[in-house]
Amino acid sequence: MASAHPELETLASFAAGTLSDGMSLLVSSHLTYCPTCRKRVSLMEDVGGAFVCASDADMSDGALSAALAAIDGEGSVPAPAKAAQYDDTSPLPRAIQDVIAAPLDDLPWQFRLPGLHEYKLSGFDGEDVSLIRAKPGARMLAHTHTGEEATLIFSGAMQDGDTVYRKGDVAQADHSHDHHPEIVGDEVCYCLIVMAGGMQFTGRFSRALNVLTR
Repeated sequence: MASAHPELETLASFAAGTLSDGMSLLVSSHLTYCPTCRKRVSLMEDVGGAFVCASDADMSDGALSAALAAIDGEGSVPAPAKAAQYDDTSPLPRAIQDVIAAPLDDLPWQFRLPGLHEYKLSGFDGEDVSLIRAKPGARMLAHTHTGEEATLIFSGAMQDGDTVYRKGDVAQADHSHDHHPEIVGDEVCYCLIVMAGGMQFTGRFSRALNVLTR
């Protein structure tokens, strides 16, 4: 079971049908691992996505947390009748396999950093949606973001600061995060990254790369 979940606002937007295509793919994939979030989304859908219908002015401080507490008190909700099935030969959930429609080894992976390759998914307007394949010890350059980034782990483990994210976990970051995630353990890490906006490198030498990414 996943231990790191999408933010409540993200789940509410997914339940209301207002989440972007890339983030919807990430959340639907996370739901295959996480009965806690399946329960939350199911109950949010039952109330018609009221979380995102209310304006900021209408939502008092702590209202979302109070609503979640009420949801958690409703008892367990069974998994969807048509829960996603897994291909035993792939670490990816069916939602991702349907999008790439090819075995992992047949994808045109692009070298990005030592031990790290990327396959960009097409058809997502306004977002960069990528599969990442990273070997143990691979490390991203220190960076922050001009928008929001979400990462879903399919296999292996990624450490970001003091937190280790494993299969099914979601890590979210924005302009307030300056980080350099690293792949830990002894297993290849496959993950999905959805990014709105760009990256800004913050390392002493890597800042020069910002000119190339504008």
